[in-house]
Amino acid sequence: MSHEEHNTQAEINIKNDIEKHGWTVCLFEADTATPAFAYTIGLWKNFNHPELIAFGLPLDTMHAILNDAGDTIKAGNPLETAINNFDILELHPVQFRQVSADNIPDYFGYAQWFYDCEAFPALQLFWTDKGGKFPWEPEFEESYQLDQPLLGQKLDFKFFEPRNAATFIAEEVLSGGRPILWVWHDSDDGTWSFANKSSDKMLIVGLDEAVAHDPAINNLFNLPTDYIATRVSV
Repeated sequence: MSHEEHNTQAEINIKNDIEKHGWTVCLFEADTATPAFAYTIGLWKNFNHPELIAFGLPLDTMHAILNDAGDTIKAGNPLETAINNFDILELHPVQFRQVSADNIPDYFGYAQWFYDCEAFPALQLFWTDKGGKFPWEPEFEESYQLDQPLLGQKLDFKFFEPRNAATFIAEEVLSGGRPILWVWHDSDDGTWSFANKSSDKMLIVGLDEAVAHDPAINNLFNLPTDYIATRVSV
């Protein structure tokens, strides 16, 4: 099956699910750049309710809880935001918070196709760590810090890696004024390399310093390891 045929079948399945149930849930497995995530399509069209997105849980769990939330919405009970909701996960609260319109293109690809790139709102479902803390609260467990992006505001740093992650950047780029035209996400240790050309002499900086130098590289946050990205010019 060709890539185009695969996309066409996925689009047919989405339309069929929405026609039958009122919405569908798109599931994306974790890879070497992003955690697993899932989002709905159809809630805005059929129930005038923001679409939903969740990150960092097993796919079957996210599938189930987004469908449960969809059933609640379909029954005429819109989800309240920024309050603890104990109806979605047994014994543990979740919260729903508005997704900034700036972040919707990064994750809602099929939804944007379904809505013909017209604007639609979305809510992000947040879950707590073992201590009952949400990601924005003090003492949230460090091991979960990179599992849930905070999509409620425009992000100056989109990578699912520590801001101070050791990163290679060409000396000609950092101090010589040359643009970043070549990027490699190394499969051996997960490090990033940003250069004008692959043979450039490299320096080591924090990943956030590379992003601050050229914010456009934020668009590569979901590039898996062992991939190279290039551009002809800025």
